[in-house]
Parts: sequence; structure tokens; C-alpha cells
Amino acid sequence: AYIRTPTTTFFSMTLPPFEVAAVGNLIICLTLGYVTRSKLDAPPPKAFHGHLERYLVAWTLCIAGEWFGGPGVYALYSSYNFTPEQIAQLFVLGFACSSVLGCFAGNFADRFGRKRSAMLFCAIGVGAVTCKHFAYLPICFFGRILDGMHASLLYTAFESWLVSEHNVRHRFPGPLLGHSFALMFMVSYLVAILCGFVAQIGVSNLPPVMSFGLFRYGGWTFPFEMSALLQIIGGIYIALNWDENYGWNDHENDSITSNMGSPLSTLSTPRASLLRSCCEAKVLIAGLIVTCFESSMFIFVFSWTPALAPDGAKWKLPCGLIFATYMMACMSGASISRLCSSWKTAYVVFGVLVVSTATLAVPATLGLTEEAKYANFGAFVVFELCVGAYFPSIATLKSEYVPERNRTTIYNLFRTPMNAIVVAVLLCTPGIDTTFRLLSILLAVATVSLALFLIYDRKKPAKNGLKNGLKPLLGTPDEQ
Repeated sequence: AYIRTPTTTFFSMTLPPFEVAAVGNLIICLTLGYVTRSKLDAPPPKAFHGHLERYLVAWTLCIAGEWFGGPGVYALYSSYNFTPEQIAQLFVLGFACSSVLGCFAGNFADRFGRKRSAMLFCAIGVGAVTCKHFAYLPICFFGRILDGMHASLLYTAFESWLVSEHNVRHRFPGPLLGHSFALMFMVSYLVAILCGFVAQIGVSNLPPVMSFGLFRYGGWTFPFEMSALLQIIGGIYIALNWDENYGWNDHENDSITSNMGSPLSTLSTPRASLLRSCCEAKVLIAGLIVTCFESSMFIFVFSWTPALAPDGAKWKLPCGLIFATYMMACMSGASISRLCSSWKTAYVVFGVLVVSTATLAVPATLGLTEEAKYANFGAFVVFELCVGAYFPSIATLKSEYVPERNRTTIYNLFRTPMNAIVVAVLLCTPGIDTTFRLLSILLAVATVSLALFLIYDRKKPAKNGLKNGLKPLLGTPDEQ
């Protein structure tokens, strides 16, 4: 259970630091979310609200099941007395399975059916959280394989079903799809925040993990029990309320499933065209940014819990409350990204990289001691804000930099070095101090590289734009 931390004074009120951060971030994220909320310019068709309701109810239940498993994975494994090396191996297995299966999940969902794939997602999720109740390493390894399958279906079946229903079955206007996605991500962040709070309340008020043979219950198993319950309800709701749809056109299927399609699509792309695209400077810089930032983000997911528990008592951290605070920061970052939508995308990404490099340099400089714990936590919150701003910005940047003819294949290629870095770092377990130094270096490399690219590109706007018959990357001088 959670042991309260030393207190700090805040406007003559005495509150634990983690609670102060949670309250402050809640106020900020709700304010920014209201200011940047999605609005419709015209009344939608009558059937649109029913379609959106069917999707958002199912999405809320299923993403809540996913988020409940987020805060306490490390704390749960630590309470089972697994060593840091064993926990790292468990994380690597789940990540590797998700990366490999993600290449095939889009094609699988298109053929098997998106509705049935979403129901399979729920069934696999229940199996995965059941495995986490056993303090037995082989069963936990099997559970991580299920986690990989679970994550792969999450990012293919649901989005593909929504797009197909919107464009093919109902033929709603295109701008309404953007409104649906905006609500989808807003709901995701709000649900993540709520799940973090509920998980923390449950863990704080239930007895510590208890055993019945190899089976464990209580303590940090509570969030996973909630996850299973919500995914069972979500699977039943989908079975009763969704219509089935399939991948209906190979070309459209690639655009719908984005970088989650079959890796065999590489074979249909002319090698010379692909090689030329990959050698373009803007494609290389986009790939470098994705590799450095996203590998840092995935390694951070593994590293933040031990970093905030330098005394080794990971299970005593208020992981649910901390996770909720991170999600509030992500939501704030996404709102800030929308506020900056009139800026050049490359500049927004550059700003994100600069701030994220500085934040992860804090634990690399101060060290991971009890005295520096709250300073490091503040830096982690700002880094999560950068994560929230990064994803919408990098999606726009990739759409500008990567040529359409090879988009799916190149998006898949971007993930290869990222996966290699994450697996190598987690398997080598270099130590948390060294890990954060490595992360700050990775982000610094991306920051400097993008800065040099922007300087070079700005000096030759006419060559970049007119030679290829395209608009210059940073706009014309009149636009700037």
C-alpha cells in the first residue's frame, strides 16, 4: 500500500508533493482541454451521433481496461520479488511481441473482421491480466506475450472499424472523422487519468498482496482485476452493438491502417523508388526523430518507477496517482500542440525536442537520490507534457516529409531502429543513472540534427521547393 511522503507547504496548506502535482496538473489540463475542445462548424447528419456513441462507449470501456494495467506493472512484479533483470526481460518480451505482431495485426483485422478483432482484443486482455495474478515467472512471461498481442489489436481493430464505418457504410462528411478522432483521444486521456486515481484508491485501501499458492490477490492486483471486468463488459457491448466490417480495398486498407499493415507490402514497392525516398534528407531526419524520441519514451516507461524509489521500495510508491498526473500532463501537451497549429510543424517538433532533452537531463545531472526525487518527478511530468505534444506534431511532420508512394513501408522502417534500441537497453540493464544519461543523449542527438537540417533547408528554399515542383519545406519568404 501507499505510504505517504514527506509534506511540503503550499499556500499555507500542507499536502504531500505527489498530491500537489496531481491537483495542479488537473486544473491545467482541464482548462487547456476546454479552450482547445473540438467544435463542429455545422450540424452533423442524424445518424452520426448514434454511430459516434456506439464507438465511444466501446472505446471507453476497452481503453479503460488497457489503462488500468498501466500504472502498477513494475510495482506488481517488484512485489513478487522478481529481480530488476527479470522485470526488464518481461518488459522486453511484451514490447518485442507488440512490435513484431503489429506488422501483421492490420492485415489480420482486415481479413478476420474488425468487430471480431475488437472482441478478440478483450478476450486476450482478460487472459493477460489473469496471468499477472501468478507470482510464477513462466506464467508472467506468457502473460507478456498476450500483452503484445493485446497492444497490437488495440492500435488496429478499433481505429480501422471507425474509419470504415464512417467512410464506407455511412459516408459521413470527411471533417467529421477528425472530430471523432479528437473526441477519441480526449476520452482516452480522461479515462487514463480516472483509472490512475481509481487504481491508487483501491491499492491504498486494500490489504497488501496476499497469496493462495502461486495465485496472488489484493494490493497491486486490484487494477488488473478492474481491467478484466471492464474488458468483459466492453467485449459484450461490441458483440451486441457493432456491425462487422472488413478491409475492402488494398490501397485504401493501407491508408486506413497506416503503419500497421502487412510487412509484405514492402515487396510490392519498387526498390529503386523506396531507396530514393529513404535517402531524402527530410525522410532521414523524420526517421531519426522517431527513433530517438520514441525509444526514449518506451525506455522511460520502464525506468520511471525505480527512479522515484531510490530506496528500492517500488511497491510503496503511489503509482496510480503518479500515472494519472503523467496522463494529465500528456493531455495538456496535446492541447498545447493544438494551440500551436498555426506554427510551422518543424518548429513545434524542435521545441518539443529541446524541452524533452532538458527535462531528462535533470535526473542525469542531479542523480537518482532521495533528495532529488521530487525534482526528478517534476522533470518527468514536463517530459510527459512533451510526449502529449509530440504525437500530433510528429504525425503532421511525417505527413509532410514522407512521400505518399512509400508511406506505409517507410513508417514500418522507422520502427526498426527504435525497437532495436529499446530491446538493447532493457536487456543490458545499464543502471538507472546511466539509462537517463543515455536518454538525454538520444534526445540531444535528435534536437541538434533537426536544428542543423532546418538551418540547411532554410538557406536553400528555392532548391527544395522549385526543383521538385513542391512548396518549400518552411514556406516561402512571403509566408514567413
